[in-house]
Amino acid sequence: MPLAVDSPILLAQQQLTELIENDPLTTTDFEGVYGSAPVAISQVLADLRTFASRVLALAHDDDLACWGADDLVHRCNAYRQAPLTTYRGRREAHTRGAWVAPTDAAATGIALAAALDGLSRTDPQDVVARIAWLTDRLEAKGGGVAHCDIEKWSSEVSPELVAMVLSAVHRSQGRRAVRLHYRTTTGRPQRPAKGLQLPLARAQKTPVSLWDTWTLRLMPGTCRGNLRWSTVQQALAVSTLQVGAWINLPQAQNLLGNNLPPKTLSRTLETLHTHEAGVEILRALTLLANLLDHEGSPINYARRRKVFGQRAEFIAPEDWLEIERKSGRTYPAPPSHVHHANRWIYQRLTGNPVRLMRVAPIRNRDDKPKKYPQFTFDLHPFEVDELTRRCRQLLSEESIVEPLSWEPAFPVEMPAPVNLPGVLLESIHHSKVHDVILAGGPSASAVANVLNTSAAHIRCIIDRHPLSRREILEDRNEKWRQLYLAGHSISDIGRMVGGSHPVIARELRQMGVEIRSRAPKRQYERLTQEVIHRYTHLEESLQDIAGATGMCRATVRNILEREGVSRRPCGRRPLQK
Repeated sequence: MPLAVDSPILLAQQQLTELIENDPLTTTDFEGVYGSAPVAISQVLADLRTFASRVLALAHDDDLACWGADDLVHRCNAYRQAPLTTYRGRREAHTRGAWVAPTDAAATGIALAAALDGLSRTDPQDVVARIAWLTDRLEAKGGGVAHCDIEKWSSEVSPELVAMVLSAVHRSQGRRAVRLHYRTTTGRPQRPAKGLQLPLARAQKTPVSLWDTWTLRLMPGTCRGNLRWSTVQQALAVSTLQVGAWINLPQAQNLLGNNLPPKTLSRTLETLHTHEAGVEILRALTLLANLLDHEGSPINYARRRKVFGQRAEFIAPEDWLEIERKSGRTYPAPPSHVHHANRWIYQRLTGNPVRLMRVAPIRNRDDKPKKYPQFTFDLHPFEVDELTRRCRQLLSEESIVEPLSWEPAFPVEMPAPVNLPGVLLESIHHSKVHDVILAGGPSASAVANVLNTSAAHIRCIIDRHPLSRREILEDRNEKWRQLYLAGHSISDIGRMVGGSHPVIARELRQMGVEIRSRAPKRQYERLTQEVIHRYTHLEESLQDIAGATGMCRATVRNILEREGVSRRPCGRRPLQK
């Protein structure tokens, strides 16, 4: 059939001729699929043949019109719809598969033109975009979208083509684990490595809680699910081990020593994946895994977890009390502070969340792990320096020559901050955080509300730039003590100076002030006799008395109990004749 000069079929014929007649047996013309390294021409031809056979089996008329005129499409369809003769001599309709070599020039030309149009692009993203239509037809047909089915297309198909097709399948949706296994969110998808060798080596370079700067970039500020900082850190670390390897979540958890409940881990990862920036989150994790594989880490976290993971005490209580005294504390700190100091050292040495730390053999009633964030927020710079020195001493005692802490730098290919749901650590200068704290910010959450960010962001900044607000707190506490000793109640002090009743009472006790017992409240004292009269003489119910006097039912009951009025038995009273 006569063709136009600019026909895609003639261009495809010219490309194939040059490819076959090429003197070297390798080519670099298909960089978008195979990369910059030379690839065997026989492999390229095999992939073109495999892709073209899928075009003939799945393409619609509108698809074929991109590479041929109406008469060519009509002739191609006539070939595709022609029945095949079986070995029994019967003629029956049959969908031509990869094992059927086309005998029509129009069908061959259109199929190979479509294959070359998609696979000859130099940019991997362009390749994915040009072959996406075929994966849409594959999904619409209802079969062959699983990675195992695509890999079985042909025994001679290359892993690069399989990865490209899967990247097109997963471009807008797809299972999170499969996208990580095949690295389909990056420009260079790859077939996953079998066995646990790759994730095991990566687990040695990864802490149980992912690094703060990476978690801040990847954790959404607001989303449909309820995300916790510590849980997100651990979930992201587990997902990093799944990149490029056949490993499921329980196996990854076991390699890291993570013991999050499976439902919590799955729900957290699903919330991150279904976020509007979920694809960028998976891409960032893939880039992080590639960075760890190629550049490594100066810290062997697996060794640290083995050496320090089972210890519960890292600093002696008397040493910590001496550190607090030298830092300028004027009154004894709670005994739980030494346990928090052990948690701080444990977290720095192992990279584990504090909940994985073994329970100390001797604990007091005030030792509650949920108070640990406030302890770290209030640490004096001198205390941080001494705890850091203790960490380095422990490393030296175990003959571990490593930096105390380390975080991988963001690669150049990292998605732009505007595409990720989190924030940069440097987006708020630490001086602004210090100013808010010195102005009276009592906690990381309060400071975060002022600066319109998250409490985790503020804690990460204070962790790197500690600030002592002890002088301000001690001045405030001294005012509380003087007012209380002068006869003012805790409620009056809260209204005059500021502060909640539990906080004021706790600080006064820590300073050795004996708290006076509060006088019992006498609410509605003027209505006491009326309540008794209505209950005993008029025999009204508690609800009726509450409605008549304007108080609640519980208050009526409390008044009767306080006055010693005996209660009537519950239930209906017999009818009076």
